[in-house]
Amino acid sequence: MPSPLAARVPPLSAHLQHVDGRAESGDGTPLTVTTPITGETLVTAGTSGRDDVVRAVRVARATFERGDWRRQSGRARSQVLRGVADGVLAAQETLVELIVLDNGKTVGEATIDVHAAAAAFRWGAECAERGVIEERPPERGVQKQIAREPVGVVAAITPFNAPLPFAAVKLAPALAAGNSVVLKPSERAPLLPARLFDILTNAGVPPGVVGLLQGCSDVARHLAEHPDVNLISLTGGSEAGQAVLRASAATFARTLLELGGKSAQVVLADADLDVVVPALAGGIFKNAGQRCLSGSRIVIDRRVADEVEARVSAIADRLVVGDPFDPATHVGAMIDDRAVADAVAFVARAVADGTPVVAGGRAVDALRPGSFFRPTVLTGATRSSFAAQTELFGPVATMIRVDGIDEAIAVANDSRYGLTGAVWTRDPEAGARVASSLRAGYVWVNTFSAIFGDMPFGGFKASGIGREAGVAGFEAYTELKSILTDTTGGTTALRFGGV
Repeated sequence: MPSPLAARVPPLSAHLQHVDGRAESGDGTPLTVTTPITGETLVTAGTSGRDDVVRAVRVARATFERGDWRRQSGRARSQVLRGVADGVLAAQETLVELIVLDNGKTVGEATIDVHAAAAAFRWGAECAERGVIEERPPERGVQKQIAREPVGVVAAITPFNAPLPFAAVKLAPALAAGNSVVLKPSERAPLLPARLFDILTNAGVPPGVVGLLQGCSDVARHLAEHPDVNLISLTGGSEAGQAVLRASAATFARTLLELGGKSAQVVLADADLDVVVPALAGGIFKNAGQRCLSGSRIVIDRRVADEVEARVSAIADRLVVGDPFDPATHVGAMIDDRAVADAVAFVARAVADGTPVVAGGRAVDALRPGSFFRPTVLTGATRSSFAAQTELFGPVATMIRVDGIDEAIAVANDSRYGLTGAVWTRDPEAGARVASSLRAGYVWVNTFSAIFGDMPFGGFKASGIGREAGVAGFEAYTELKSILTDTTGGTTALRFGGV
């Protein structure tokens, strides 16, 4: 495959850290950023050291206490956030190319990311204009108000698979509420958040209100342990979530965790397979399977299982894996060679566990040194099989046969995760029953992957704590305060008699 670098790479700065409004190189170990398309180096940049973390939090705390941002009106913050959304869309062409180079996903998927980020900032703008004082009926001479205030300094830690949208979905509500934010993206995809900072500044976010740190888990740990951080918002894996909970225990920082998933797509016997089968494939193979919401467990009524397995496998075999800049490509690169190695090991373990490969199951050697893996279908799994219980961030679908709706619900819920789920059926009552029975935070009926910014997103069980997006996602970045005002000249206060 020809290198995309010569014609595609925009000018890249080695200064990927931002503190107090300035782009700089951190004091930590240099990070070599490569493109998963060819394995070639895009840029080498410094990561953030512990002193950088301390400095970034100190600046964020100072801007918050001074009120550089939080004391602005909700309407003023809303106008700035709309400007950020406009800036993201205006930079679409550059951002799309950078996403593809940095992340390996296709141009179409990268374009969706840009629009998702813009939509998140527009929703944040709406939230900024929401009333923050709720009046309750007065009682016994006391006026009662419930106020929402910004939580303070937010540590936002984001994953590699959608670096621009995840930065936006945390920054937008946090800024809408008036917080200061220190953002730490994944070291596996660090370029997009750095480019976003120019847009934030141009739109009018004051210097120092948002900081950017770069590096590995040590940087995230130092950030999460800092006593001046009031809220830690993480999208990542279960181990990262556990590390955040341990860190927050010492400081009593609040946590907002969107973690892993092993989402089930339930196919009932009456489902329209002409509609279902392409959607099943899209639900697991899009973005090379690197989505927390991927529908990796396909729970199928035994009466239609042969046809579903054969047709999904046929699609998997037909999908074009290759250069994500090529319009003919369906599946781009995985994030790096480590991700490919994880997929190879997962399939080998699954086969040893009794779930044979009927499509894919291998790295694409012809595209090395790029990081590519064929869309894969495993069959013959039971509810307790390794492939049915273990999360993989990759394009591997596991087929599980069941008898009827009751077993389908039981198998779908037999997971430590509960992020998303779906049901496919022509029967509205059956669809409603499955949707209400699934122990998951985001459930689709006769669709998959439709995400809306005004709907709360998050999971049950090991898939996380709290919700992002929607009104709940905005409120997660606020503190509640009850304000009680005597209207009788102070007579409602308790007193000792006869003193």
